[in-house]
Amino acid sequence: DGHYDLSFIVIRHDCHGMPELTPQNYAEPFAKVVIDNLTTEFPYAAHHVQRDETDLLQPRQMHPAFANSFDWHSSVHMHWLGTQLVEHVSADAAARIVGLLQEHLTAENMRVEAEYVAANPSWERPYGWAWAAQLVDALYESRVPELAALAEGARPLLDAVMDAVRAWLPAMPEPVRHGVHSNTAFGMRRLLLVARRRGYADVAELITEHARRFYADDARWPFAYERSGHDFLSAGMCEADLMCEVLEGELAGWLPGFMAELAEDARSRADGSGGVEAGSDVKADTAQLPRVLQAVAPIDASDGHQSHLDGLGLTLAASGLRVARALDALDAEPELAAALRDAAPQLMRNGLAAATTDEFMASHWLATFGWEALAELSRPDLVGE
Repeated sequence: DGHYDLSFIVIRHDCHGMPELTPQNYAEPFAKVVIDNLTTEFPYAAHHVQRDETDLLQPRQMHPAFANSFDWHSSVHMHWLGTQLVEHVSADAAARIVGLLQEHLTAENMRVEAEYVAANPSWERPYGWAWAAQLVDALYESRVPELAALAEGARPLLDAVMDAVRAWLPAMPEPVRHGVHSNTAFGMRRLLLVARRRGYADVAELITEHARRFYADDARWPFAYERSGHDFLSAGMCEADLMCEVLEGELAGWLPGFMAELAEDARSRADGSGGVEAGSDVKADTAQLPRVLQAVAPIDASDGHQSHLDGLGLTLAASGLRVARALDALDAEPELAAALRDAAPQLMRNGLAAATTDEFMASHWLATFGWEALAELSRPDLVGE
């Protein structure tokens, strides 16, 4: 039934009573989340535009691969998480995940999914597209033979996504800068990385061209205005994250200027001039962090929009760690790089705790971003800092 006994697992805990923030401590609990989500068909938010009275179908009829985990994009990235976990969990859990992916990601199912993307060109743009590309890429990259065998059958979905990107970017007058699914930079970064790895050179060039058009002149992003009450992405950090991939040798002329406001805040706190006012209830372990790098928890965890705030901590931690490494490579803004590294564990705790709860508005999606943040935190260049 997708449930198995995890009581045998010995997990080390940190001073907050949570498991230490390493992938191995979360792999088995996240595997249970994946199995539960990929076997949960309802509730389901189809986001389907009904064209006439006959165009009213059950989710599984429209989406034979991804009619689970509450909505299409969450199902796609929950399948992706399954590809990442299978080498880190018990044999029973791995077999269950592999079996579900083999059942869902058949060539025929992926053909139907590809046709739906092609027939609905603005649907899931660009967030779902990015996760679909990342899933197919993960199948190609998998060291598990049963998963790698699914890659060619899934290729039509990747082709449909790349065709959609080709049509989308030249017709886009301005980027979307909201901290939710429609954010342009978040999707573009993931699509760019997959396009480069999987041989879509023209799409990679197109993304690079339009990223420069959208963002090359940006400076002093107003991080003080982040965040809104249902963000799960930092719009500024998503842009910085993308441009770290796009600009490469030109990054020194862009990244410090873009991050200048946050860097000034980090410097003032590091030298004691931007600390906490007397009588403030800000905890001591967050006092030296800019406000945007301090976690904020939902008041009502059953509110799907509020649950985004738990995800914000996870995505901000992951992108912040990547930006910190870019700053280190440039030998720029050391106080900001240190603040981004220091903030990551605190930003992650709420989301990691919520990812494995019984609250479906949180558990249908958070584990994916939890795994990505844990992977970034555990990179060898950060361990021991």
